[in-house]
Amino acid sequence: MSSIKTQGTHIYFVDASGSSPAVVKLACPTGVSGLGGAKDQIEDTCLDATEDKTYVAGLGTPGQVSVPYNLDPSEASHQVLFDLKESGDKIDWMVCLSDGTAAPTLDSNGNLVAPASRTSIAFVAYVADANLDLATNEIVRGTLTLQRSGPIDITWKS
Repeated sequence: MSSIKTQGTHIYFVDASGSSPAVVKLACPTGVSGLGGAKDQIEDTCLDATEDKTYVAGLGTPGQVSVPYNLDPSEASHQVLFDLKESGDKIDWMVCLSDGTAAPTLDSNGNLVAPASRTSIAFVAYVADANLDLATNEIVRGTLTLQRSGPIDITWKS
């Protein structure tokens, strides 16, 4: 069995605040969680059922993605997070795993395109929160909360 290490994983997003969209790599994330989202249940039990209810799958409910990071005020990728929270704009995000090193690119519409040489997980989300935590004898840490809108799209390394 071959496993993928988390070391070397990168998180990218599209910054459209300038004159043209740009791919930005988030500096120093320390994790990612919440890339799931359960489907709703739609009951389709018939009146003559006598044992259990039956269901069919409904629409998925995109969850929130949590991204803790070590804050560096000099990093442009950290500075723009707070602007994105204020704007509420839905943008492209991509988690690229450590089975490759290529960065995503932009298509002619300004959307992220996954590198074929690396497993990636793409989704659209807005920044719901950009939280900062300060404690004694510690570094300043942040937690980015992204509200997904729509499904995730996994591109497997070719």
